Amino acid sequence: MDYSRIQDSVDMGIIKNSHIVIVGAGGSYSLITSLARCGVGTLTVLDFDTVEQTNIVRQGYKISDIGRYKVDALGNEVASINPEVNYKGITKNFLEMNDKELDAIFKQADLLLFLTDSFKAQAFGNLIALKYNTPAIWAGWYTQSRTAELFFQVPQYTTACFRCAASSRYKANEQEEVKITSNCNTIFHSQLLDSLIGMMALAILHRNTNKTDIKVMNEYELFWDSLVSKDGSTPFNFFQFKAHPVGGNKLFDKAYSHLRMNAHNFVSHWQNAEAELKIHGYDYDCPDCKGNLHHAVNNSNP
Repeated sequence: MDYSRIQDSVDMGIIKNSHIVIVGAGGSYSLITSLARCGVGTLTVLDFDTVEQTNIVRQGYKISDIGRYKVDALGNEVASINPEVNYKGITKNFLEMNDKELDAIFKQADLLLFLTDSFKAQAFGNLIALKYNTPAIWAGWYTQSRTAELFFQVPQYTTACFRCAASSRYKANEQEEVKITSNCNTIFHSQLLDSLIGMMALAILHRNTNKTDIKVMNEYELFWDSLVSKDGSTPFNFFQFKAHPVGGNKLFDKAYSHLRMNAHNFVSHWQNAEAELKIHGYDYDCPDCKGNLHHAVNNSNP
């Protein structure tokens, strides 16, 4: 593979030695194949769904893939794009795996991506990321695919876990499981969010190069550096964007009602998802991270 045209953006030594685990192979089709094009050394993808006719118009799969496991169809595509990539597709539900099976998949990963419509899977992903102390990204679309979100947590940099950021979602699901539909989600929605996830993923992988001179930093080193504050933490860990003039997500619309979007502009916003701690007015610490991410960042960045 000839990576010469992207070497000003990425450190190919980092990329080729990185292992990314992705849970969910639906809308993330273009993300996974794009990571292969970038030369990511190892890709492990978990999904037990098979390709259906409705997937063809919005996920990148082909008619010849119908009936096959998504991870198997993806594996063939990855191999045809970049045979240098070590790809593994897993069709077992990770919610049903034992500790040994989980260790074999997640323990040596450099980055975890949780990209499913299942709240249970996304929530379990938080426990996995915390257990293995591994950087992770969660992303998805809201109702009617008019707005979307991307949240990331990176040990030693971010103070909140996914549960801290989505505590209201956890509380809602305690009453009744909230089911997300992918209706209205076209291939353009998938590719738009996949691109943002991919850029954030590469930025996270470049976080520890220890370069301080911006003149010698590549683009993804600069991307990550721009998110880090003077004390070494990363306060902006939650990104929301609006991809439709009407909007549609109540929380987003309430927060950004003063911003007007026309046909030529996307409204987007970086914000800080803080840890749920007693010092922030709660009578408990987050049940998942127990405030440990917050304390680790503050202890390492006096």
